[in-house]
Amino acid sequence: MSSAPVPAPAPVPVPVPVPAPVLASASEAVRAAHSLAAELAADASARDREGGFPYRAAQLLSRSGLLGIRVPAEYGGAGVDQRTVAEVFRILAAADGALAQIPQSHFAFVDALLVAGAEELRREVFGAVLAGARVGNAASERGGRTAADFRTRVLETADGLRLQGTKHYATGALGAEWIAVYALLDDELAIVFVPGDTPGVRLLDDWTGMGQRATGSGTARFDDVPVAAHRVIRPWAQPAARRGWWLAGRLAHTAIDVGIAENALADGLAYLAARARVSPGLPFDTPGDDPLVQHGVGVAATRARAARLLLADAARAIDLAWAGDDDADVRDARLVLDQAKAFAADVAVQVSSELFTWTGTSATDDRHNLHRHWRNARTHTLHDPNGWKYASAGAALVRQTHENIAASDIS
Repeated sequence: MSSAPVPAPAPVPVPVPVPAPVLASASEAVRAAHSLAAELAADASARDREGGFPYRAAQLLSRSGLLGIRVPAEYGGAGVDQRTVAEVFRILAAADGALAQIPQSHFAFVDALLVAGAEELRREVFGAVLAGARVGNAASERGGRTAADFRTRVLETADGLRLQGTKHYATGALGAEWIAVYALLDDELAIVFVPGDTPGVRLLDDWTGMGQRATGSGTARFDDVPVAAHRVIRPWAQPAARRGWWLAGRLAHTAIDVGIAENALADGLAYLAARARVSPGLPFDTPGDDPLVQHGVGVAATRARAARLLLADAARAIDLAWAGDDDADVRDARLVLDQAKAFAADVAVQVSSELFTWTGTSATDDRHNLHRHWRNARTHTLHDPNGWKYASAGAALVRQTHENIAASDIS
């Protein structure tokens, strides 16, 4: 008996840009994030159950004005610092840990333009972003020995540059007006900016991960896609790249983990107050009276708060590195970020799992969907091998200590 063939996923159309307000300051950005988070939280569980690309939520994001907050003032934006961006991501992830993942690459590529974009490309993309357009990601590929083995290429032809290749886990590409593609040009890695509606671009909503189901992290195919020369950038070749561009993307990932932990904690406490029962034989009127439950809540809340403070610490360090040209500031920022990211990842997984210890068996009922927090945390924290972040921080501290001792001996 043969099974019916599985239908191929349908391509996702590029939406018509929606009007967006231009936010003028960090405080406006934070207020807008809280407003959007309130809307996202209401149906976060439903989006998780449905999976697929969240059209309505993505439009709410575009209409919020948040996508333009890193655009500098000279191009009409607020030019907020990385600390503000991190706070926006934390707020959104505390409402929906999946939806918050969608704009992560958007901000990374806006920063890449600040580092290496030609004036024509900056004005082109920044103008669209301020109007509500989103920049999606097409970086990762399958089949290589490492995640950095790229086969997608920009080819020089008689008709100009052409993009050819296939990307997977293209979070943010679905429904995006612009897509930033990692590709090799003359065997050197570059980022290619492609309008989402360019002929030859095919985006598939085929993401089937156990967590972050509503990120639309599907497949992106580029078949002989025409590329304008001014839309190819190489941020890694720029001195400014050392001062924070590549760190800022990891900061957003860290903020998402912190937000997931806070989301799990809040939902766990709400369930504890409204639904959880006392175990037979225990002398308590409510589960919240149980000292062991109180201990579990206290540990979870303390870890989440510590992760949030480390996030702010890392953001300040990255802003300092971005603003200056001191290699020591870059090293310090990387150290603090490694610590913050590793700790936040651990906390997100721990809190989203431990909440069931103090809410009890009934909390595992699928209708409550509390397990989505753990699925989101476990899926998102696999972006990086977490143990290596701690090892990197430890190596930096050991090296600094040796250098300080050597300098002291010389003096």
